[in-house]
Amino acid sequence: MKLSVLSSLLLVASASAFAPAARPNVASASTTSLNLFGGKKEGGEKGPGMMDQLAMFKKAQEVAQKKNELDKELAAMDTIGSAADGKVKITVKYVPAQLPSNPNPGYDVVAIDIDEEYLGEVSCEDLSSSLVEAIRNGEEKAAVLVAEKYQALQADLGEMLQGMQK
Repeated sequence: MKLSVLSSLLLVASASAFAPAARPNVASASTTSLNLFGGKKEGGEKGPGMMDQLAMFKKAQEVAQKKNELDKELAAMDTIGSAADGKVKITVKYVPAQLPSNPNPGYDVVAIDIDEEYLGEVSCEDLSSSLVEAIRNGEEKAAVLVAEKYQALQADLGEMLQGMQK
């Protein structure tokens, strides 16, 4: 008797475990909306729709394309740094970042021009320090040039970010 009562309780309990939960018969409105064309939120304000997101994505692609073009333009330019009253000249080129292998942009020395008279009369230590000074001078000039060129790109990026916050 106890066994049959216990098995009946287990059968009822296991049957209700797999049955769907009973819900009150209330019509519920779906809270999911796609806002594909910038639909309105409650309160009348416009929400970010799919069209807005596509426009932002397109703007991001334009900014990336402008950055690539700017990097090519900067890589083609030569910047000359000098030291020892112009007797040591170093030509520096901008090297854009090559993602992901080298995420940082840099500068390469592509030419060195040393006055022959200066080379004949200077000590090794002075020549070494003049070379280092000329390289630093060239890199500083190149960095200023790069910063000036990137100002326009930064303005475009700021405009895009302002559009995302609206």
